[in-house]
Amino acid sequence: MTIDQTVFLIATALLLSTIIVIYFGRKGLLDARDLPYFMLRRARVTQSWRVILLGLILGIASLLTYTMGRRAAYVIYPPTPSVTPTQTVTPTPTQTLVPSITPTASITPIPSSTATATVTPTPRLPEEIRILIRETVTPNPEALFSPIEVADRLNGFNQAINPQDDFFSPQGRLFGAFSYNNLQDGIRWTAIWYFRDEILCLETQPWDGGTGGYGYTECDPESWQPGRYDIQLFYGDEWKGSTYFEVIPDQSGEN
Repeated sequence: MTIDQTVFLIATALLLSTIIVIYFGRKGLLDARDLPYFMLRRARVTQSWRVILLGLILGIASLLTYTMGRRAAYVIYPPTPSVTPTQTVTPTPTQTLVPSITPTASITPIPSSTATATVTPTPRLPEEIRILIRETVTPNPEALFSPIEVADRLNGFNQAINPQDDFFSPQGRLFGAFSYNNLQDGIRWTAIWYFRDEILCLETQPWDGGTGGYGYTECDPESWQPGRYDIQLFYGDEWKGSTYFEVIPDQSGEN
């Protein structure tokens, strides 16, 4: 459950409590009219007004929770968005000029020039997933995801417990946890788990987690083979972040 959903649930519960408490307070005022004795009637009226006052306090609490609860929650559990990484280009040009001088005083320069450059391409959605995206709303360009943390457990706020880069023969599912900000419900998001350039797990669906908070993707294959695994996140068709981890075979039982 996201922070937005939790705040909305608490505000709704307080609002329902307000309605119930005020109803019983009003009912007490009406019932007090039928009491024959003045002292009993006054005691019932006083008690009913106290119940109504409690209902008003719950109503104010519901309003404050709905309007300010998310902001207060982010103060306690702030999201940690990261700026969308860009491709890096590492040029490594080299140039070597080797002149040679002959005995007849003629100079024959023999230049050699070798320039190489390596580019790390930006991950792209597979074409079979891209054709599913038919967005009618342009995704917010300021949408951010934090670095992905891989763990085998999450806490109640969808945060990774003891995230690691290496796992020794894990059993069961693993989680890729992240925080996010400036997202829009209804925009398709995609999480892809790769193993040896093959898709191991895939999650793609319209986003429904609110504008900010903590989320995760998960993968539960039949078994985790030794090697490197990559996780890629996309919002719409735009790449928003990647991480990788290693699965190392457990050799504790070997001699």
